[in-house]
Amino acid sequence: MSLSKLPKLPSIRDLIRIYNLRAKQQLSQNFLMDKNITDKIIQLAGLELENSLCVEVGPGPGLLTRSILDKGARNVVAVEKDPRFVPTLEQLQDASEGRFNVILGD
Repeated sequence: MSLSKLPKLPSIRDLIRIYNLRAKQQLSQNFLMDKNITDKIIQLAGLELENSLCVEVGPGPGLLTRSILDKGARNVVAVEKDPRFVPTLEQLQDASEGRFNVILGD
């Protein structure tokens, strides 16, 4: 069964602006902003995502997660220790039709 892509969501740039998010140097955070780049990362990784559990540590606002889900992953779990990202990740969780779950903590 082929899974459809995620519905249209606000851009990561918009979410960062809306929630006033800034990368924290002490957490070594960097935000990927270009979905073309994250799509290419997932494509070049050559992962078999449809029947695998995919665990992402430190998804931040979730752009790489979007690319993973758009590639057809059925079971993605993200572990995020920074509570500032909960709203963006919950929005992604709601849009993922049960394919994405977030664990807050480390």
